[in-house]
Parts: sequence; C-alpha cells; structure tokens
Amino acid sequence: MSFPLCRDRRIAQFFDYWTGLRVSGGIPENAAFDPTEIGPLLPSIWKLHWEDETRDFVYRLAGEEILAMFTTPTRHRTLGEVHDRALSETLRNRYQAVCRTPVAFYSRGRIYRHLDRYGTGERLVLPLMDAKGRPRIVIGCTVYAASRWPNPSARPPAPEADLDVFTSLDGAPLERIREAG
Repeated sequence: MSFPLCRDRRIAQFFDYWTGLRVSGGIPENAAFDPTEIGPLLPSIWKLHWEDETRDFVYRLAGEEILAMFTTPTRHRTLGEVHDRALSETLRNRYQAVCRTPVAFYSRGRIYRHLDRYGTGERLVLPLMDAKGRPRIVIGCTVYAASRWPNPSARPPAPEADLDVFTSLDGAPLERIREAG
C-alpha cells in the first residue's frame, strides 16, 4: 500500500517501510526502525524525540540532504534551538498532534520557504512509540529539489498550490493546514 497523496517514489517507499513496521495497525516502536533496511532513503530521513526536560522535540537523526538545508548542526538540538520562535512553535504543535492523535502529516509544495529558498518537495511525518510504549517520536522523509530563479530579488511563482494536511495513518486526508513548516 502506498501513501495516496505522494508523488515522489521515496515518500511512497518511506510510507511502505513504516507501514510494514506496524503491528495490528498500531504505531510502530522506535526499536523496530532499522536504518539499514532503508539505506537509499537515509539522506532524506529525519527523526525527533519529545523530551520532557526541555518540553520540546530534539533532533536525533538527520540525513545529509536534510542537514544541507540548515546552517547550524541539528543533532541533539531542540526545535527551538534550530528554528525561530514562530516556526518552532508551529512544528512543535504539528508534531505533538502527529503523536497525540495519532495522525500523519503530509506537505507538498514550497516546503523550505521559511529558509527563503526556492524549490519544491514533499514531506511525510509519521509517529513512532518510545521505549515506554508512548507515541513521542516523529520520523519524517523530506524530498526537495532546489530551483534557480533568474531574479534573486523577486519571489518566484509557486509551481502549484502548497498542500499541508493531516491524514489518517493510512493516508486518508483529515484536515487542511494553512501554514507549512
């Protein structure tokens, strides 16, 4: 079964891998995640763990393509340390919803617009259970293609409308979101 909204095969492969980890339709355990099973996807994979001490998600894994988007290291840093206040709050709320509900979050379009980069891509965020059986980890796959725009001082047109949506864990859309992270 492939994620119904995705266009990029890597997002589909990531979803298929995650779905294969599910036991009785539940949320997979983090311990079941084996990076060697999705080696070709690892540059596009990232994972954050909720930490009670910081009251924030902390980056635990970020592939090379993810790291290339940031000017500072992400490993062991919170959303609040990596992103500005408004964006980190948006992402924190979104990822808490992914864990709490549980749902998936899918985004397509200008996914790195907060970094003032022009390009398009897709992102899928899914929950994982921690060692105590609590859904407090999010794992994502982000694929991105940067584009050159002839006039650096002008905003390029979006190739299509941005799509940001919570879905069921099987990919059925639940709610459209206004702001992307």
